[in-house]
Amino acid sequence: MMYHPDVIPEAYLPASVRELVDVIGLPAALAIVEARGGVRLTVPSRASAEHWLADLIGLEALEKLVAVYAREEIEVPRCAAALRALRAREIVAEFERGASNAELARKYHYTERGIRKLRRRVEAETRRGLCQPSLFADEDPNW
Repeated sequence: MMYHPDVIPEAYLPASVRELVDVIGLPAALAIVEARGGVRLTVPSRASAEHWLADLIGLEALEKLVAVYAREEIEVPRCAAALRALRAREIVAEFERGASNAELARKYHYTERGIRKLRRRVEAETRRGLCQPSLFADEDPNW
């Protein structure tokens, strides 16, 4: 799934992920969260283009990660709520660019009803002056 990291304030992320953001940037940190969320990540002792992290976040970001965390184990939080918020923003943005509810339902494995509910929730929060969709959308069974 492709996320647009510029649509989520870093304040929605746990402190450990914000530390990663400071070192490697938001897109790379979110890529690590998506790939390894919920498990420990052992940072290699040196950056190498052949390392799987270089494929994931790029060699430049890996070099920065190694410079700070070489040989350390990092607990990578799941950030499930923040990732749901990103996905909701992406879905709404695609709808605004012309995608239909049916297309979005198929693409994101939702129901059309689920897409409509998600859009209404985001629109209501926007009207209330909130910039982000709810990070605690447990009431919606389509999450």
